[in-house]
Amino acid sequence: MKIAIISGSHRGESQSTKISKWLGANLEARGQGIEADILDLAHADIPFWDEGAWNVDSDLSTFMRPFLARMAAADAFILVAPEWGGMAPAMLKNFLLYLGTAQCGHKPAMIVGVSSGRGGKYPMTELRISGYKNTRLCFIPDHLIVQDCEKVMNEPALDSGSENDQHIKRRADHTLGVLVAYAKAFNSMREEHGSKLLDKEFPFGQ
Repeated sequence: MKIAIISGSHRGESQSTKISKWLGANLEARGQGIEADILDLAHADIPFWDEGAWNVDSDLSTFMRPFLARMAAADAFILVAPEWGGMAPAMLKNFLLYLGTAQCGHKPAMIVGVSSGRGGKYPMTELRISGYKNTRLCFIPDHLIVQDCEKVMNEPALDSGSENDQHIKRRADHTLGVLVAYAKAFNSMREEHGSKLLDKEFPFGQ
């Protein structure tokens, strides 16, 4: 099973990257053959979306092809979104514009909101409203909000660090388990009903 973790921060060495690596390490340590594929958008240099993405012969389409292949190979997704000005980062929303049913259709996704203070809720709400329609991503009911992010998830062990650190790591461990369970179930569903789930006549649900 492969789970794609998209770190949505624009900053080079961000807390979102740190949290993404913690989540990936936790997944791979479960011993269930899980591979975490972390895409750090701060280092991907992905251009702003334009119509050239629809032209298979364009330079933009050629550039994006490896990224899209990585997403298509994933069984589930984790979107790590720091809260900037009460919003999800523009680079993360831009990346979602490139994705469609071929990469994400009827695959579970987990949202992780990140804040250096007591925020982190607004990116989660924004992505639930606008991040799934054309991609057909299926956001699981559980999500994770990492507050005071500099002070937590700096060590892998669930029982290390402060009380708040241990709490958020246990919460993350639980939520990752939920995502893995959804990924297994959705794999079976896509195998059995794939052609019905992605009907070309109604690609966006209209």
